[in-house]
Amino acid sequence: MLGEYKLKGQKVKIEAELEAEVAEKLSKMAKNMNLTSSEILNTALKRFIVAHKDFLPSAGTKKAS
Repeated sequence: MLGEYKLKGQKVKIEAELEAEVAEKLSKMAKNMNLTSSEILNTALKRFIVAHKDFLPSAGTKKAS
């Protein structure tokens, strides 16, 4: 199961702000499970994207300028 958290493919660094409580829990989770924060965030965001495909632009539509 922990293998699904490993980063695969090309990686890119981003900067993000988190609520302090979220950052603290993320740190505790990473330490407890011997994973990196990046691995947990990457997996969480992949799951969010699957659950919220409506956030993505539809094929053939242009983003408003």
